[in-house]
Amino acid sequence: MKSIILLALSLCSSLAMAGESCVYPSKRDDGSVAYFEHCGVVEGDRLKLDSEHAENLAFDSNGMACVILAASDAFYLLQDGRSQRVLFFDNGCDYFREGLARGLVKDRMVFIDERLETVLTPGFDLLLPYDYGHAVVCNGPFVEEQHGEHTLLRGGQCGLMDKQGRIVVEALHAIGDNEVFEHYLNHNNHCPAPPLRSEEAALCHAKRHVANMDHHSAQWKRQEISRQGAVWLVTFVEEGDGDEEFTLTLNADSAQWGSLIPESHDEARQRLKP
Repeated sequence: MKSIILLALSLCSSLAMAGESCVYPSKRDDGSVAYFEHCGVVEGDRLKLDSEHAENLAFDSNGMACVILAASDAFYLLQDGRSQRVLFFDNGCDYFREGLARGLVKDRMVFIDERLETVLTPGFDLLLPYDYGHAVVCNGPFVEEQHGEHTLLRGGQCGLMDKQGRIVVEALHAIGDNEVFEHYLNHNNHCPAPPLRSEEAALCHAKRHVANMDHHSAQWKRQEISRQGAVWLVTFVEEGDGDEEFTLTLNADSAQWGSLIPESHDEARQRLKP
């Protein structure tokens, strides 16, 4: 919820000619993404690859591959031949976050699972990825601002939806109003509600935040916790072979985390010490 929302949206025509070019991970290129001509046919929100391309498609460990057509139409394909049009995001297919990605059905955004089944059809103009078990959902109108290759959206009327499709924060807030959504998430979880007055409460929220991060785990083999004014400092070493320390800063009043600093950033870590 902390990051600036950068979206590259491409809601193109749902019909592509058979001669349209595409890019995908190629077996003949050792799994590298390669460019090809005459890839296949789009039928509604499905992609049917020509046989030579279907046989050349290199699938990942989950049995899935991403194919991008020249018009920036994006599709996930499974080894059994199933396919689904998805949001074109960050020059590829939308990422799966907490097991869900943003699909497109008749140019409307939905959430799909890793079997390419539609699991939620919220009925909003814009869906943001799931984070902490919730997704920001928005209706327009939006104001577009161009930032390099990305389009930054402002305005709109946004709310917060849980994984059951329930709106827990009414869609009345601008897309960049993250404080409203962060406040709800930090006050509605398994940890004590802020302000965080005890080490136990601070540690619970610190582990909750770390568990939500990519490439990190809340399974720690050792930890230290201290307080510096309105900020808790939680230093930990994760379970595993490595012994690298990380220090998480946590606002005592809001339970919102501020930074995660690795051991290698000694200067920054020294500034945090009480």
